[in-house]
Amino acid sequence: MHKIWGWGVIAAVAGLLYLWHPEFFRQSYAILRHGDIIALADYLRAFGIWGIAVAIGLFIVMTFTIVFPFMILSGAAGIVYGLFWGTVLSWLGEVIGAVVMFVFARYFFRSSVEGWLEKSRYLKQANDYSAANGFKALLIARLLPLAPSGIITAVAAISKISWRDFLLATVAGKLPPVVIKVLVGHDIVFAGQNMLRLIVVLVFIVLVYTALWWYKRRSGKISGV
Repeated sequence: MHKIWGWGVIAAVAGLLYLWHPEFFRQSYAILRHGDIIALADYLRAFGIWGIAVAIGLFIVMTFTIVFPFMILSGAAGIVYGLFWGTVLSWLGEVIGAVVMFVFARYFFRSSVEGWLEKSRYLKQANDYSAANGFKALLIARLLPLAPSGIITAVAAISKISWRDFLLATVAGKLPPVVIKVLVGHDIVFAGQNMLRLIVVLVFIVLVYTALWWYKRRSGKISGV
């Protein structure tokens, strides 16, 4: 019954979006699929003040699809609204998207997510760890710039993490990677003007993941002794 209600809400929202702007899904999908940050920025500008609501709506949709990188939309937001307000909008959009997906995964599609989780040994281990460490596990996962937000949220939703810990870890953990994604997406478009900053940010990302790889390998060796 919960799953029926979930699909009903999704169908209702999709129907309202279609009535408001029939080409919304087709145009958005085409732009995101090609990873065209400039085209997406122009698309948001075309909506005027409503571009903010459109951007937040796209962040929510992208959280569920787990296909398109948030950097495309974050970069477009940085171009249209500036780095500061683009970051605020991207952070707000990602947080809202995570909360919406958490609600759907925990209350409407829990059995489906659990079945999907059981098929992956890695996700099962992540779920077991998050059940015991809650806030810390989610916060660390949120801080990774390239981590799949939708998958992380789905795992958190069926774990025993509390609403409070989920919100705190999501609100705090998403801000640093959002700043990075806005900067990278923006500077890729204006690479000629911001090449040094772009290189610094990309090197920082590589160092973060190298450190995590080394820590995981080191921990494995220690546990194996």
